[in-house]
Formats: sequence, structure tokens, C-alpha cells
Amino acid sequence: MGVSTVDITPPIGIDMIGFSDREPSSIGVHDELKAISLVFSDGETKAALVSCDLLHMDASLVKMIRAEANTRTNIPENQITIACTHTHYGPTVGGFGATFGAADDVVAYRTSLKFLLAGAIQESFQNLKEAKVGIGWGTSNIGINRRERSPDGKIVLGQNPEGPVDRQVGLMKIERSDSDSSSCVVNFACHPVSQAWRMRLISADYPGKTRDVVGCLTGADFMFLQGACGNINPVLMDHSYEPARRLGTQLGCEVVKVWEDIEVSTVKSLALVSETIGIPAYNYGSEQRAEELARELESRIEKLEAEGAKEGSIIWAKRRQKRLLEALDSWRTGKPMPEIEAEIQAWKIGDLGIAFAPGEVFNEIGTHIKEHSPFPSTFFVGYANGNVGYIPTPEAYAEGGYEVEQACRVSPEAARLIPDKCLELLENLYQSA
Repeated sequence: MGVSTVDITPPIGIDMIGFSDREPSSIGVHDELKAISLVFSDGETKAALVSCDLLHMDASLVKMIRAEANTRTNIPENQITIACTHTHYGPTVGGFGATFGAADDVVAYRTSLKFLLAGAIQESFQNLKEAKVGIGWGTSNIGINRRERSPDGKIVLGQNPEGPVDRQVGLMKIERSDSDSSSCVVNFACHPVSQAWRMRLISADYPGKTRDVVGCLTGADFMFLQGACGNINPVLMDHSYEPARRLGTQLGCEVVKVWEDIEVSTVKSLALVSETIGIPAYNYGSEQRAEELARELESRIEKLEAEGAKEGSIIWAKRRQKRLLEALDSWRTGKPMPEIEAEIQAWKIGDLGIAFAPGEVFNEIGTHIKEHSPFPSTFFVGYANGNVGYIPTPEAYAEGGYEVEQACRVSPEAARLIPDKCLELLENLYQSA
């Protein structure tokens, strides 16, 4: 295994992404954004795994990074995985969810990511050393289901203590033959939004503080793989860095506790597979429902404009309106909307299986994949190799709420198609020699 960490902190003033009501431009840097690359090889198969302190990354940028890394290392492009921690205090890099257009600094930053991440992959490829691996599991209570039911029966973003939440903390401990070098890979599911919606300082949020704690106490390089956190928020959210510091410290201490008890051993098998599937676009269930939502949104946009609302809120509403009108056109003409492509990827590292999906997957779906995987230990990772928006459970579509009504692009079929493909790929890897 080889490792490389690179600073991907953007310039001050760049537009941020994660909250449409926030003033768009950043005004400073609280803590640096990082990207870490791990390259694995069993002598035949070589594969790269990168995690970035970014909200998400569109598939076209992933393709650019893969192509550049392939040129430098000959690692096959479909054996390179690019995942994001999903911090809401980072820069926009374009793609779905970007509220504002591509300003010069965004274009320049996006281009720099191609070379920074490909360079990190190249460096980790060049310093491969024999390594041993161990897996461990802990628990953390820093996350809570966020789909709260208000007194009028509507689902709102809040706290639902009775809602499902996966508290598992998965660890992969990697010790290289140069004994001073080790890496800690953590898989956990919780939205990095602990500093709330007004914060305009660049920050990795709680995963960044977790990295600091783990690095300080173990000396290990740290990689955070965000799980199925589509409906999970931190238990603390406030307009300051304190919730991120506190929650990141708590998670970091749990990681260190588990880390100290993990025994490592030689791993002889490395394999991975990738497949792109088509997911039907969301048509809102019926023509009547789409018409109803379109009327409500039209009134909402008129009100926002009359009140002089923030530009981001208006742009976001108009993008929702565009999706609604596309669905209405489909209902009226009978012409299906184009399917949304989603790359599903699976890794096998010894007895560990890892499934990757490009979206904001609801917690129950990630838990289902982990529980039904054939591997003794399984990580599920969202926000990887692109972004298709939220992947709610079928029940959530009927309930409504932000994730379904404002930020969803895919039909309820996605809640079956994605886990089925993840489990199929994991099973294929598990059965392979």
C-alpha cells in the first residue's frame, strides 16, 4: 500500500456549496481541506482510493481525474475510486446541486483538483510498501435521524430520536513494513453540517477534527469514508466551530479506542468491480401531484422574488421547478425522462467488502447492504464517483420532506436498484478466487 495526502483548501472568496440560503462566498478558512490517496496492489491488481473534504463531485470531474491518474500510473480508470466526505463548508466544484454559475475561481479550482488528486494517486503509487491489514468496529452516538414529524404531520429537517440510525464505526487499520507508517480508514454515517447553515468559513467539519485527534494519538494517516447519511444529521448544530470540535473529538476518541485493539495480518486478495446502472428519473408519482407541486413552487418563487430573497434560494427553487416541468412534460407526452446513470463499485480487500454509490443514500439502505453482504465485514460508502442526489427509502417518498421534494432526482426504484447491484457485486467478489 502507498499513501499520499494533499491540501485542497480553496482560495478565500470562492463560492461555497451546501446551503442555498447562505451568502455564497467564503470569507476565510477555519481549517484546511485535505484529500488522501491510498493505492493498493497484490502484485497483479492495482487500485486507488481517494477521499476528499468536499461536498460531492460530479461524474465528469471524476472521469477527468481518473484519466489523468491513469496516464501517470497505468491504474485502470475503473479501478480508481473518488469519494467525498460531504462537508457543507467547502467550495462548489460544479455539477448537480451547484447553486451559482462557474466563476473564474471555481473553474480554476476545479481544474486544479484534477492535477492535485492525480498527483496524490501518483505519489501513493510510487511509494508502495508491503502492508498488513486489520478490521475493527466501534459505535458512536454523534448522529441522529433528522426526519422529524411536525405537529401538522409534515416531515421537516429536525431531530427524530425514534428514527433509524446506524451507529457503527468501521475501521481498517493498515500497517506498512516501514513501521513508522500506518493508515486509518474510517467508515461512518453522519452529515457534516454541525456548524449550521450560516457558516462561511471553509472547514472539513467534524471529520476534520476526527482526523486531528486520530493523527495526534496514533500518528496514522487518516481517511474518512462517508456512509449512508442521507437522513442523518449531527446531534449538535450551531453557528460556530464548537459542535464540530466536540463531535469530531468524540468520534476520534472512539476510533482510537478501537484502533488500539485491532490486530493486523497479511492480506493476499485484492479485487474490485464497477458497473454503471440506469435509474428512472423521479416523476413525482402522478401528473396531478407534479402539477400541484409545480403550482406551489411557482407561488414560492414569486414570493421569494418579491421579498428580495437571497439569490441562491431563488436559483435553487428554479432548478427544482425545471425538474418538475420536465416530469410534467413526460406525463403529458408519454415520453419517458432520460434515465440517470449511477456507477456502483465494490472492493474486496481480504475479508473486507466495500460498496460505493454516487448519492445521498438513506441510512436504512446502507444498513441493509452491510447486513446482507457475504463478507465478514462490509463498509458502505456514499458520495463516490459522482452524484445523483438523494436516494430515499420508498416509505420516505410517501412521507415527503426536504430530501424527497427538494433534492431528489431518482424514482423510488433507486432504493431497490442500488442495494441490489451493490450486493450483486459484493457477492461476485466474495465468490472470486
